[in-house]
Amino acid sequence: MAKLLLRLCGLGMREDPEQIEIRKIAKHAPFEQRDILEVGCGNGRLTFQYAESARSATALDPSAKAIAEARKEAPKKLASKLRFRVGRGEDLNYPDESFDAVFFSWSLCCADVPAMGTALTEAHRVLRPKGVLVNIQPSLHQPFNKGMISYLLQRYSGPNVSDEGDRQARLALRHASLVEGKFDLVAEEEFPVYSYYRSVREALDDVTSQNGVEYKSLDGGTARRIRKILVSMKTKAGIKVQENAVLTVLRKSPS
Repeated sequence: MAKLLLRLCGLGMREDPEQIEIRKIAKHAPFEQRDILEVGCGNGRLTFQYAESARSATALDPSAKAIAEARKEAPKKLASKLRFRVGRGEDLNYPDESFDAVFFSWSLCCADVPAMGTALTEAHRVLRPKGVLVNIQPSLHQPFNKGMISYLLQRYSGPNVSDEGDRQARLALRHASLVEGKFDLVAEEEFPVYSYYRSVREALDDVTSQNGVEYKSLDGGTARRIRKILVSMKTKAGIKVQENAVLTVLRKSPS
């Protein structure tokens, strides 16, 4: 799997080669022999890890480029049960009660606020009775060093939009559950996920671009401080960057 992840990532970055995410999902929401709808599959990094045990997997992403890459990388042994589609969570073109699980794969937090609510309503509609909604996203509590990098970059990119999206996604889940009564909590867990870069330069380019900034545009003092933080993360496996994630599993409430 590590070699597959290396091919899927645009840089030499390996994301979660320890497969922490999929093991946490299996712990709280087993996908075995179930019909899964994944929203925000990207290049299929997580899709390929659960699809083999699922009965069927339908994976959506708004990026046609990402879907094309996922189709290209999909293992042939999954061809009979795996379908990739260009699509969005707020417009699920599937009949009512079509899936056993809807999996928001680091994607609900990327939508705007109205779309979050619509996506959760659509997920509720396509879930079968007692079906589960699985959401994984960045935790609101991040490691100190990661927070320091974001803080240093905010003078160039302004307030971190992704931080606000993470917070709003949490609120949308609570509203759908507690106010609208669509879901009941099954489980929730926070855990670290690690990405590994081959070099400090690769880590610099990726971490800064995630904040809408080019590393070469930073002033000397800020660039040196960020580089120093990333150098401190160096391990034998590469530059090890930790992101804290939160997994929330909800069950569709009885009508």
